[in-house]
Amino acid sequence: MMRHILATLGTVFSAFSFVACMAGEAPQDVDQETGEELVSEAEQAIKNGTPADASEAMVVRIFAPDGGCTGTLISSSRVVTAGHCVTSNDIPNYAVTYAGTARGVGQIIRRVNPDDGVDVGILVLSSAFPLGQLTEYPQVNVSDTDHLIGRQVTCYGWGAVDVGGACTSNAQCAAGFTCDTEWSRCFKSSAILRKGTFTVISDPDEPNIWFRLDVPNASGQLLLAGDSGGPCILDNPDWGTKHLVGINKDSDLSSVSIATSREAFASWVLAND
Repeated sequence: MMRHILATLGTVFSAFSFVACMAGEAPQDVDQETGEELVSEAEQAIKNGTPADASEAMVVRIFAPDGGCTGTLISSSRVVTAGHCVTSNDIPNYAVTYAGTARGVGQIIRRVNPDDGVDVGILVLSSAFPLGQLTEYPQVNVSDTDHLIGRQVTCYGWGAVDVGGACTSNAQCAAGFTCDTEWSRCFKSSAILRKGTFTVISDPDEPNIWFRLDVPNASGQLLLAGDSGGPCILDNPDWGTKHLVGINKDSDLSSVSIATSREAFASWVLAND
């Protein structure tokens, strides 16, 4: 989440990452001793991104044969993610990490009709994470997307922290960036989980399947490569509960971010929990 953190459509892309984007920086004061620019705490937070703790929403990092994604633990052995993150049948080469602990994948549960726009899949781990019985997982409830419109959600991702220019090889990217040939763009990878707070807006195309996020948000954040499959969490302070209301789906790296809504996936996820 350094320059662009959550996002989708245009030429539809499928894997994201939170970054904060500064559209034109104001002149900075300079440290008279070091000559380095001084920035406010708010500006530094944008430059550094917004670090998150995986336990906030039981967020995992997924290593797949065809790329990396983000997912959510709904139990100690089941991970919900985007369907396009689990298309490979090379199960031995999948891995999931949570809080520094890795697990293999024993089974992939895919939907019968993966082409209906409901971009969701489930990974069943080869062995459960050693989590206690009192562990609170984000709740998955069947509810209309209309109830989310205008509300704020926190979305999480293990994706890139910055996006650069177009490319066909690493040689065309700046130092610290690598070329993602699927996206044909330069990305700077992240070593930490990031998050961003966004307002839910209605999707003009499939409002009962997807919702959009107001990107970039006030911190300049939107989705980038690697954020796909990450959760959008609604915090209900009245009940002290957290709800998985969306799964990051697509980004255009600029002004559109789409999440698959709980209205479309909750019944299927609950039937396979």
